[in-house]
Amino acid sequence: MITITQEDYELASRKFYCEVERIHGVGVDENRYYAVSQEEQIEIRKQFGFSDTQKIILCVGELLPNKNQQMVIRAMTEVVTKYPDIQLLFAGNGPEKERIEKLVKDLGIIKNVKMLGYITNLQEYQKIADLSVSCSKREGLPLNIVEAMLTGTPVIASVNRGHRELIKSGENGYLVDSSEMMGKMILELLNDNSKRIEISQNALKYAKKYRFDNVKQELEQLYFGQQKG
Repeated sequence: MITITQEDYELASRKFYCEVERIHGVGVDENRYYAVSQEEQIEIRKQFGFSDTQKIILCVGELLPNKNQQMVIRAMTEVVTKYPDIQLLFAGNGPEKERIEKLVKDLGIIKNVKMLGYITNLQEYQKIADLSVSCSKREGLPLNIVEAMLTGTPVIASVNRGHRELIKSGENGYLVDSSEMMGKMILELLNDNSKRIEISQNALKYAKKYRFDNVKQELEQLYFGQQKG
């Protein structure tokens, strides 16, 4: 049996009378998701109409109740008081779009939120974001977090099984359990450039094991190793 998370590996090892192995997900394309220089970031930002000093937060995922985007929207009410021109970008479509847009309007942060919809160049937005957030109530192994890490973007995420698998809070990202805590952590990282860089470097180093080339090697070792045995 092959599992893709540590929790599933431990559970399967206890429950099933068979050999259990773990690999690091299904692999993320390292030719698309990679860190770029500050000069490259500035150029990409210009293409999308953002200044080089503007703070950008990216939230990736379908607009569904489980994705719980309202968590970061409510967190933004405090953040915009410190960063009036900050942009929160939502990448994804779904049935919660109208509800999200209404909440944004009710909270008076329309100018700070942009709905990107479904996009095919997500990696370019990951490369220019100062922070990436994930607010899901439940997750398996969320690739959007791995993608953010591989571009060197620090991640702030809600507390759930999938997020705990990837994020060691305070080391390679942060886990929070409320909108208030998310807002506080967003401000803390935006205000502390050295800490943001430290988290970014740790995340990038950690996420490399989830790259496609590494997962391919793990699978080949499992299958061809079994055949040789």
